[in-house]
Amino acid sequence: MSQKVKVWDLAVRFFHWSQLLLIAGLWYTGEEGLTAQHQLLAYTLLALVVARLVWGVMGSSTARFSRFAATPVATVRYLRRPQPVNGHNPASFYMIVLLLGLTLLQLLTGLATFDNSYMSDGPLVSLLPASWVDLASDIHKININILLAAIAVHIAAALWHSVRVHNVLLVMFSGKDHKAQSTPLQLKNSAWFFLLFAALLALLYYWQGNKLMALL
Repeated sequence: MSQKVKVWDLAVRFFHWSQLLLIAGLWYTGEEGLTAQHQLLAYTLLALVVARLVWGVMGSSTARFSRFAATPVATVRYLRRPQPVNGHNPASFYMIVLLLGLTLLQLLTGLATFDNSYMSDGPLVSLLPASWVDLASDIHKININILLAAIAVHIAAALWHSVRVHNVLLVMFSGKDHKAQSTPLQLKNSAWFFLLFAALLALLYYWQGNKLMALL
């Protein structure tokens, strides 16, 4: 039996599943017109994404973007002959960049989105020209569909990969995987990630939380 090693720290696993749940919640509250809940979830997701970006530079080796960044040639080569990898494989790099980019675009345009209500407008609406607000609102409505489509592709690819090549879904739950490479993995204490996430969340809620809680 091959040796099992710790591949994903708690920070990466928490981010992965929490992001999925938060985006689902944002879609639902947006569809139902639950504006205050929608914005509270958005600030939570924004704090989570920013914390993940920082962790992608300073965190565990498998969490760092520099470790799994891949050239298009390396990605095509991997797709032709996929195999188990401890951490993100080369193809996942581009999907992660896409998902993070679309999520950030959705969050930032949401800050400048007009919602036909002074109390529930994005906090940047009053600071920006009307043309910018209209553009942000349009992008916000269109981008959510692009983001959901990208998530669907990501889920389908993960399911296929888990069945045919490597059970990455189970690994993302447990954090442990069969050792597939000789490169040593350096996992850092996830407490730093959660401290940063909590600080960012407190800052955002201090900025807008009181007004939104009054609307609940």
